[in-house]
Amino acid sequence: MKNAFAASTLTRPDVQRLNSAFAWVCALLAVALPLAVFYQLVTTPTEGLLLRVGVSLSTLQAALLEVALWQRMLVVMLGMVPVCCAAYGLVCAMRCFSGFSQAEYFSVRTVRYLRGFAAGVFASVVAGFLVSMLTSVLLTAGIPAGQRALAVSLGSNELLTLLFAGMVWQIAAVMAKAVALAEENAQFV
Repeated sequence: MKNAFAASTLTRPDVQRLNSAFAWVCALLAVALPLAVFYQLVTTPTEGLLLRVGVSLSTLQAALLEVALWQRMLVVMLGMVPVCCAAYGLVCAMRCFSGFSQAEYFSVRTVRYLRGFAAGVFASVVAGFLVSMLTSVLLTAGIPAGQRALAVSLGSNELLTLLFAGMVWQIAAVMAKAVALAEENAQFV
């Protein structure tokens, strides 16, 4: 019985071009996403940022809202943390796909980049959760006591993304064992 999935399938020019395309897309997103998020954080009004983290203000609270420049700058810096983690993951994915496009499928380097991608995605979700809480506290600190807010939000998208990152991490762990076995077998030849 002939194996339908041969090693030659992975080195076909169309597969290598697809890997190269994925590497370029990851590189583009690693640069574009942080720039877009920075622009959005700088230009969105304070009320919009509060709505984004799950805090809706009454008309009276919005009128009493006073946000100092240092608070706003801190919110922008904190808001960049999750997207920078995601950008790190995308750079790792880019390097992984670059290796795939050069027929480097089972190497320690490829596994390290795949794990880096998983770690970046995981860190992005965790950082996003924490930054959301801190943003709500920072932006409502100027409201009178008793009307301040602490927003906590963890939805199915975040949970699925954490699961995805965990699965990719585990796939990388299995690949690491395969690399070790391949290196061990190569020594016997």
